[in-house]
Parts: sequence; structure tokens; C-alpha cells
Amino acid sequence: MNAVVVPGSVDLDLSLYLSFTLPMFTKRGVCWVKEYGFGRGSILCSDGGVKCYGEGCSETLVTYLAGLWIDKDRALELVEGRAREVAEDVVSRFYCLGVPASPWDTFEVLTTAFLSRKTDYHTNTVRWVRLLLSYLSLEQGPTLEGVLRCSERVYKEFHSYQLLQYHQVVREIYAVSSMARAVKEVDKLRMELVKIRYVGPKVADSFILHVGLDPSKAPVDVHYMRFLKRWGLLRESLTVPSKVYCSRYSCSNCPLAPRCVSNYASTLFRSLNGFIQSAAYVADKLGITRCEDMERVRHKLV
Repeated sequence: MNAVVVPGSVDLDLSLYLSFTLPMFTKRGVCWVKEYGFGRGSILCSDGGVKCYGEGCSETLVTYLAGLWIDKDRALELVEGRAREVAEDVVSRFYCLGVPASPWDTFEVLTTAFLSRKTDYHTNTVRWVRLLLSYLSLEQGPTLEGVLRCSERVYKEFHSYQLLQYHQVVREIYAVSSMARAVKEVDKLRMELVKIRYVGPKVADSFILHVGLDPSKAPVDVHYMRFLKRWGLLRESLTVPSKVYCSRYSCSNCPLAPRCVSNYASTLFRSLNGFIQSAAYVADKLGITRCEDMERVRHKLV
């Protein structure tokens, strides 16, 4: 079987671990198989570049799914001052980290981001989403009626409040995710996302990053806050983004922007922001400081 090969050093185990595309994949041997969504059946292997086997494979597909769509070297050139020193250090130590995204699976990624709220992502969210997608795979495509039916079925099995809330707003999630690829202004899309009940700035930014719309957007979670503080970049005057403000204003026009840590991090790291946040997440979550630490923790990732 011929493979589509995209050059780049990326550890798929580590990169998919952090991604909201993870529920669409399963590990098979040393490779990852896309079980659901666009490019279903494609097999990704990291060996002297990223190799993709399957009829749906293309360079574009591999570039996004493997997390190579962010050009770290080019993005680094635009970062300045103290942030440049921090970014260079992170890029050099996490050279094997990608930020997997799927521009074609907007509904699946938004579903995953929504269901990741206040729960263990790898224990609960991944399991919930995989079950939902397995039910939807038996339908004639992910229609709204099918999503409503299947989301209720998953809720009745697990009875988590996240799944109940998801079922309550799934119409809006379906509608906004369907329009995401056609929206030209990311800030307007972000406002529409935050207007959905239970969706806050963190979910919105996670979605935008993991569908590959804007690498400067990144969810400000506890891991990223610790990272910024550890590097001396977290000013006391900064505050987390607010659903009230984010649903009314674009980031460029928001009165909270001068004090917003999300806007601050995006300004600091620019198109590297999503990568820096991803590195902060895996470093904090897994207790690693560089790619060479991966063999010590690889067994935890699958």
C-alpha cells in the first residue's frame, strides 16, 4: 500500500493526547487509525516523517491531523522580547509536539470541547464522544435528528450533567459548527460560540484551535496559567476572559482586552500561542519537560 508522506518530526502519541480530535482515533500497533469523521479509515504512522495509508490520504489531511499545520519556525520569527526567549526554549524542548486539528470535523470537535468541561478528559470525555460517534456512524450521516436521538441515548447510559447539558443545546452546537468553515472572521465565530448556553471562552478557543482556524487562539486553562506564572509572564492585573464580554465583543474591540489573559497570551506568542499552550498542558499533565521524557510516560497515553 502506497503512503502519503509529510516530512516533520512529530510524536503522534503525545500530540493526539492533547487534541480534541482524539476521540476520532484509536491506536493500532504503533499507528493511529481515524475511525470517525472525514478521512475515516486513514492510518497515520510517525516514522521518518508522518505516513498516511488509505484512500482518503492527502498532504493536507496529514498536515492537519498530525498537527503540523502550525509552522513553528516561521511563527517564532514574529515573537519578540521576553516571550521570544520563552518560545524558543519551549519549541526546542518540545520539537516532537504537534497540535492536531481537523477543519472537516467541526461538529465532532465542538462536541468534544463542550463535553470536556469540568471532567477528566481521557477517562470520561473521550469515552462519551466515541460512544456518540459510534451510534451516529449507524445513522445516515450526522443529521440533527440523529444527533438528538443519539445524544439522548448516551446521556441515559452515563447520566452526567455534561451530557444532559449537551443534549439541551445540541441544536445550537450543530448549527454553529456547521457554519464554522464558512465564517471568514474568527472573532465573529467566537462570539457566536460563546452565546451558546454553557459554552465559555475556553471551549470556544479550544474549538477554534483544534479545527485549525487560528493558531493564535488557545484555551486559558489552569495549566497555561501555571506556565505563564512560572516564566514570570503573568501580571497581577490580568484576569480570565468573561463569557459576558466575549459574547458581546470581538477581542479587538473588547473593553476587557487590556486586562484579559487570553488576549495577552495571544499578543505575546501570536501564531505560536496554541502550540505554547499545548506544550504547557502536556508538560503539566504528564510531568515532562522535553520530548526525550516521552518514553517514561508513553504507557500512560493509550
